[in-house]
Amino acid sequence: MVSISQLEASDWVGASDQQGPGKSHILLACMPKSGSTFLSDVISQLPGFRRALLYPSSDRREQELDEFCLREVNRHDYVAQSHTRYSEWTADMCRAYNLTPIVLVRSLLDVIVSLRDHVRTQSHVWPMFFAEPPHAHQDEARLELMIAKLATPWYLNFYMSWRRAPRALMVSYEEMLRDPVALTHRIVNFAGAGAPLEEVRDAVERVQAAARSRLNVGVAGRGAKLRAETIHTVLDLMDYYPEAARDPYFVAVRAQAEAALTGAKAETWPQAVDLGPAGRLKPARMADDLRHWMRKKAKRVMLGRVAPAVLLGLAALYWMWPHDLIPDNQPYGYTDDGMVALLAGFGAGCLMVKNARQRLRRGR
Repeated sequence: MVSISQLEASDWVGASDQQGPGKSHILLACMPKSGSTFLSDVISQLPGFRRALLYPSSDRREQELDEFCLREVNRHDYVAQSHTRYSEWTADMCRAYNLTPIVLVRSLLDVIVSLRDHVRTQSHVWPMFFAEPPHAHQDEARLELMIAKLATPWYLNFYMSWRRAPRALMVSYEEMLRDPVALTHRIVNFAGAGAPLEEVRDAVERVQAAARSRLNVGVAGRGAKLRAETIHTVLDLMDYYPEAARDPYFVAVRAQAEAALTGAKAETWPQAVDLGPAGRLKPARMADDLRHWMRKKAKRVMLGRVAPAVLLGLAALYWMWPHDLIPDNQPYGYTDDGMVALLAGFGAGCLMVKNARQRLRRGR
């Protein structure tokens, strides 16, 4: 997991709210222990790109997208890794801030082994499940079973939610290990950045040479050595989603599990798992965009444009109406008209200034 303090100063994006034209914003929505630090480091090495944080802190907090953080980095090309599940809020933020979601997944069985190592050697603090320091000293079988029972539900929540995303690209840790250059090139093209293949290859080589990113042991198939009880626990949890029984990711995890249980000599991870674009269940809908506009912009338009126009229009009608509070044909007959016009103009001006200030802060 990454916190603000762990990012180098040159990596942190801030300082501006305004979005430049044609900027690429890559949201690397990732399972923990899926190689996301390596992949985000590679993308951040591409010309013009940098890393960004889209949430204020990690620790045990869910890494939900934060609108203040999004505004801060809006004018830059960036990649932001985040253990974020898909929701209506996530979808709204992706639309509002031009985020391209790249969903990075890994075998559930391999994740358990990698999480076990992380808890023992690095940190027991996760938002996905609660652990204390004594848990790190349990025997392997008990710690692995604990992770399977407490953390796997979060991983399934993550995956099943992103299956419903209408505009996302789903990729895997295993694909990244096989060919990080091809995968990164595919990602940046999907995001509209269009980096040449040579630039991508150079970025991968620089990150690999620096050995900066945590990639654990960088091996797929470690979950094949899990005990049968742990594997059955994962399979039982997957059974609660029969609608995903033929999903390529579910099929691959089950194949690995069955091979481990039977002792069959099989590939650690099927070589032809094409996860492809997410969103097989729910297409993008015009109603979603209208709802998003109403929630995000209707209030601003009403208060900043419609309300001032209404105030000025009512003041004009009052001015033209001869039989108002003080009839116009009487001495000082236009005094009330002037006061109404002055108050309406002042109110309209205040609303327009407030709206302009909000637009400047938002950078839109």
